[in-house]
Amino acid sequence: MSAVRINKALRRFGKRLGLLFKPPLEFLPDAPNLFRLYRSHYKNPELKRKPGGWIYKDKFYPDYLTIGGASNAIFRIASQYCKGNGIDIGAGFWQLPNSIPVDIKQGPGLGKSVEDFADGSLDYVFSSHCLEHIEDWQNALSQWVGKLHYNGILFLYLPHPECEIWLPNSPFIGDAHKWIPKPEIVKSAIQKLNCEIIAYDDGPDAMYSFYICAKKI
Repeated sequence: MSAVRINKALRRFGKRLGLLFKPPLEFLPDAPNLFRLYRSHYKNPELKRKPGGWIYKDKFYPDYLTIGGASNAIFRIASQYCKGNGIDIGAGFWQLPNSIPVDIKQGPGLGKSVEDFADGSLDYVFSSHCLEHIEDWQNALSQWVGKLHYNGILFLYLPHPECEIWLPNSPFIGDAHKWIPKPEIVKSAIQKLNCEIIAYDDGPDAMYSFYICAKKI
C-alpha cells in the first residue's frame, strides 16, 4: 500500500476515533441550558417529550420557555417606560437595551450589585424573572425602590403562576424559585412602598409571564 493511501486511511481512522470520544453536546463551551438539561428531563417520569417541547401535568410547554431570555418578550413595552439612567437586575445575558446590567451569576453584569448605586439616583429599575429567586423578596423590592428618585420607574416582569414548569420544585426549577409571584400580591407590595401602578398586564402572555410598571411617588 502506498504512503498516500496509508495517510488517508489513518486520517479516516482518526476522524472516527474523534467522533467516538467526542464529548456530549452539553459539555461543549457555551452550550445552551437546553443541552445541559435535556438528558435529565428526558429521563424524568413526570415529563414526556414532544416535538418542540415537553408535556408536564398534561400540558404542553414549548422549549423556548426553558432556555432563558424571557425578558426579550417585554423589551418593547418596558422601553416605553424605562428611559434615562437605569439598571436591569438579574439581566444575565439578556439585558434591557441601554440599561446597566446587574447579575450575581452570569452575563456582562456579573460582579455588579444593587448596592453599587446610591439611593435616589436612578431613573428606573427593570427586572425580569429575578424576584422569584429571592426568598426575602419584600426587602429586596424595598431596596430596589429606594434606588429610584421621585417619579422613577419600577418595571417587573415575572413568571405567571399558571405556568407550572416555573413553580418551586418542578423538574425544570427545583429549589431555584423561592416563592410564587401572583399579580395581586406583587401589586400590593409595590403600593405599600409608596409607588403608583401606572401600567400592568396580569397575563399570562406568550412567555407565561405578567408585568407591572409603577412610579415612585
